[in-house]
Amino acid sequence: MAFLAGCGDEAKTSDYYKAHLDEAKARVAECKKMEKMNETQQRDCSNANEAVLFQRDKNNKFYQSSPEAFEWK
Repeated sequence: MAFLAGCGDEAKTSDYYKAHLDEAKARVAECKKMEKMNETQQRDCSNANEAVLFQRDKNNKFYQSSPEAFEWK
């Protein structure tokens, strides 16, 4: 499954990624491997990262994950 936000594509929102956490985690992993990003890719990676960082627990309350785990180049 490829997650490309290239030319002409729009970045997915953080709300989208919050509703699709597995996809957000996969996108963050891809972002960490990318050497160069265009503006859309940067926005997409940031939105995915935000969703992963601020997840909801079973009681629907937000909690923050460890931010250093999601740094990319």
